[in-house]
Amino acid sequence: MSADSSPAPPPRLTGGGLPWIGHAVPFSRDPVAFLTGARERAGDAFSFTLLGRPTAFLCGRAAHEAVFRADEQVLSPRAAYRFMTPVFGPGVAYDAEPAEMERQIGHLLPALTSRALAAHACVMEEVAEAHVRGWGESGERDLMETMNELTVSISTRCLLGVEVSRRLGPELPGLFRDLESGVRLAGLLSPSVPLPAFRRRDRARAALGRVLGEVISARRAARPADEGPQDMLATLLSARSSTGEALADETVIGLLIGMIFAGQHTSAVLAAWTGVLLLNHPEHIPALLCEQERAMEGHKAVTAALLRRMEHLEHCVREAERLHPPLVLLIRRALRDFDHAGRRIPAGTLVMISPAVSHRLPDVFRDPDRFDPGRYAPGREEHTVPYALIGFGGGKHRCVGLAFAYQQVKIIWSVLLRGFELRLGRPGPCVPDYSTFVPGPRTPCPIRYRRRTPPHGPGSGAGQP
Repeated sequence: MSADSSPAPPPRLTGGGLPWIGHAVPFSRDPVAFLTGARERAGDAFSFTLLGRPTAFLCGRAAHEAVFRADEQVLSPRAAYRFMTPVFGPGVAYDAEPAEMERQIGHLLPALTSRALAAHACVMEEVAEAHVRGWGESGERDLMETMNELTVSISTRCLLGVEVSRRLGPELPGLFRDLESGVRLAGLLSPSVPLPAFRRRDRARAALGRVLGEVISARRAARPADEGPQDMLATLLSARSSTGEALADETVIGLLIGMIFAGQHTSAVLAAWTGVLLLNHPEHIPALLCEQERAMEGHKAVTAALLRRMEHLEHCVREAERLHPPLVLLIRRALRDFDHAGRRIPAGTLVMISPAVSHRLPDVFRDPDRFDPGRYAPGREEHTVPYALIGFGGGKHRCVGLAFAYQQVKIIWSVLLRGFELRLGRPGPCVPDYSTFVPGPRTPCPIRYRRRTPPHGPGSGAGQP
């Protein structure tokens, strides 16, 4: 192809940018509003500048498929997410070569099978019940903080076992909060800036690494790696590298922290937004309570089979994923020129797609700004359209912990709905906190609660605690 017939690059945004800084200020303040507004002006493909970095945004199902299917030598997640290396550690996840990262993910899969998830169900409920037992009869709590505490406790107990939970106990939520505070858009744009949040991240990573290292040493000394309960730690201790050797302790530590961090953070955000949407639309509460009664009738504990009966609750969680996806941006770096829809994105460009933008397009989701869990019910099933719902990635890049996250969120809300009457603690909308890469509701986001008497009763909707 001659130079004259080469595809043109995506059109550049005009106006609103500054020399070198480009559009970094409005993008950092609210990336979803910025991209949504720019798409309305420029269409489904456009380019702009972020702190001197050429950036392209693509939107729509065809773009999602193209990005997810692209060879990693063309569009590289590894090159885009290097700012995660301080969390995962060197040589782990995005700091590893693609083939090695794929092997590392494979090491995690035995702990995430349907059989393993079924075993986790009763533990998840037990941890959630223990957490809310001390709430008293009524009161007020911050929704996002509560979901962080619950998901840290549940994820750690299920995936790492009781040793780590006992060793760190109440320190765990704070450590993971400090890890989370270091995963910011600033890290993507300028990872070397010495922000206080990055220093807190590094201290938390060191503390978690020390404790996990001690637990690993104790596990290795206590029994062969292929014996004992198969939590994720046991699974990784029994795994072998491509050369047949046991995984190095630092690799195990990095994979454990990465799995807990990624799973806990996204689950907490999904659980929090599920609560915000349900309590803003209390007309759904009676149906959810009836579903809980039917599913739990004659049973004292939640099981994986009972969770499958909670279809309306699952639809509410999925609608939270659509309206407030945990991952608002999915990013690649073009290592080579990348052609899509008659446009050529040059090598060196950051390439972005946004679940938060595309989930609100009306070509798939009817009345897309409306909270409508019924859109996933039989006869509609809007989520089954390929590459439409991508809150946890898509194609070969779909999150391996998605089923774990959904099970965890459903159990948390099963426990809360059966145990409490709930309402939001202040009027007005809850807005996303875009200071972090996985934005939950901006705190404070208080909820008020009153314990149901007796528990598991049908109640009368959201109640007025």
